[in-house]
Amino acid sequence: MNKIILTLVVSLCGTFIFGQNNKISGVVFVDTNKNDIPDKDEVMLSNILVSNGKDVVKTNSKGKYTLSKIEGNTVFVIKPENYISKKNQQNSVQFYVPFDKIKELKNYNFPLLPNAEKKDLKVVLLGDTQVDVMDDIHHVGKLVTEELMDKEIDFIVPLGDLSFDNLNIFKPLSETLGLIGAPVFYTIGNHDLNFKETAFQNRDKSFESVFGPSYYAFEYGNQLFLVLNNIYPVNEKGYTGRLDETQKEFITNLIAARKDNFKSIHLFMHIPLEEMEDKDWVIQSLAPFENVLISAGHTHTQYHKYFARETGQPIHELVAGAVCGSWWEGPHDLDQIPFALMYDGTPKGYWTVGINTDGYTYDYKVSGAPATKQIDITVPKTNEWDTTLNILNDTFIYANVFAADEFTKVYIRFDKGNWIEMTKYEGIAPSVQKQYYLQSQGRYDSMKISKFPKPETISTHLWRIEKPANLPAGAHGVQVKALGETIKLEARANAVLWTK
Repeated sequence: MNKIILTLVVSLCGTFIFGQNNKISGVVFVDTNKNDIPDKDEVMLSNILVSNGKDVVKTNSKGKYTLSKIEGNTVFVIKPENYISKKNQQNSVQFYVPFDKIKELKNYNFPLLPNAEKKDLKVVLLGDTQVDVMDDIHHVGKLVTEELMDKEIDFIVPLGDLSFDNLNIFKPLSETLGLIGAPVFYTIGNHDLNFKETAFQNRDKSFESVFGPSYYAFEYGNQLFLVLNNIYPVNEKGYTGRLDETQKEFITNLIAARKDNFKSIHLFMHIPLEEMEDKDWVIQSLAPFENVLISAGHTHTQYHKYFARETGQPIHELVAGAVCGSWWEGPHDLDQIPFALMYDGTPKGYWTVGINTDGYTYDYKVSGAPATKQIDITVPKTNEWDTTLNILNDTFIYANVFAADEFTKVYIRFDKGNWIEMTKYEGIAPSVQKQYYLQSQGRYDSMKISKFPKPETISTHLWRIEKPANLPAGAHGVQVKALGETIKLEARANAVLWTK
């Protein structure tokens, strides 16, 4: 639904309406018997928002809505609290008129089912899965689906770049994630566009045919969520981070309709806010909300960012890394899954965001590791047999705190002595340097792998301290703790340091 260049009429008028059959009407109702038909004894829901991707209307006292059709868009209901549309076998929420039916239909009803929703929500965020071949689908199954099947989750949000330009793999991915059992709300990324389409406005059609609208909103618990398509096609192969004008009108109309009902709003999008050309417009539009959380992907790194505003709390953005790490690159483990460290040294994984009326929490989970795996400690290590990595030793001890923000404090102690604060360090993560160096020495030449690129990314969550010169020869216990008050982070890790 990210319709960029339509016709000259779009440029002059903003929106092209169907010449004939340009209206669609229907009701929003509680489908008690689950037959998709509004029966006489079923409740019609008033004041429910319905949109065509631009206009936002409320259903009347009889549950009825009427909207104009917009070329290339569909019509969708904005899920209200404690109700949900039916889900398909892949647990994707079917809250919209199917794209292949919208042109012919004059009437469409939205059946909703009761959905008991807690005030304390658990939302799982999946950064770029970036699947291309079935091998990658198996990786996602192992790293995400198998770990989350038994977890209590309210819903899941993949944050775009679901595929690596292979649009035929959307269905297998949705089947794999659907096995988790929680509703899935999908976000579009730049690698999910179909650049074989000559018309820019058609480049999200492959995504929409499987997952539905590429931007929309929904309510869950007592919270408001907004999913954006901030991929703006440029020329024949490129894109930039921005919103099209129709989408901006949708956002404006949504906020006008709901600003008095919610103190907070939560945005999901692919390209981070700081990389958007129209970020100032986005920030200004969100002014009515006291608290704003943004979750994004795209960078294959993870970090927190804060945007000051004239009113309200600073906007808090989480760039949530990537399930695929660094594009499924590097050597493989016993399950044939690439180690694929993210470019900032973070191991592959996913986030769980806890949301309630009092605030929110962020928890990062390294796939395949205990939940306590939050810090990677690197100490100087001199090997006698496999000496390949000895050349990378220096005089520092490093701590990579995967979930840290700029306000996090990191401390270290030796042999259970006094805690010493470590220094924030802008550099390349040692784990990434090690992986690349082993690759450069031919360690993985016999493997069928995607090569890891030369490390250049500066980690935003790396600390270090000089190795103490006064430690006696022998083994020493190293303990690191990280405390982040803003994000409620408390993490610990241990290591062994040998000195001569």
